[in-house]
Amino acid sequence: MEWRPEYSVGIKTIDRQHQEILGYLRELSAALDSGDGWSVTHGLLIQIKHYIKTHFAVEEALLEICDYPDLPAHKVSHAAIETHMEKLERRSVKEDISQELVHFLKEWFLNHVLKSDKEYGEHLAQTFPGVAFASPAA
Repeated sequence: MEWRPEYSVGIKTIDRQHQEILGYLRELSAALDSGDGWSVTHGLLIQIKHYIKTHFAVEEALLEICDYPDLPAHKVSHAAIETHMEKLERRSVKEDISQELVHFLKEWFLNHVLKSDKEYGEHLAQTFPGVAFASPAA
């Protein structure tokens, strides 16, 4: 998956982090396409898991500061994703879950980022008119 302008939530830092997550996904897909083994996939899974956890912390802190009304539900969805990533990591020690991981990450990105994250981006733009969370070219 490549970054598209319509993926932007309008917050430069968050958009950069989402681009980084897509980079991990491309790296994982490339590793699968080239037939790289379990160690590459497992290592990428661990990197992705830690990066997503950091991303969620940044996102939640921003939403806390901005008093986002749907923050509790957003945190619940983040916790569910983190739990699923932990389960995938445990399973990846014993079995090849590479295809499942790629599918999960694509679905998460398209469903969570393009729905829930876009919603808070729109909310922040309406709540804080005139505040430039991102440059127009972002």
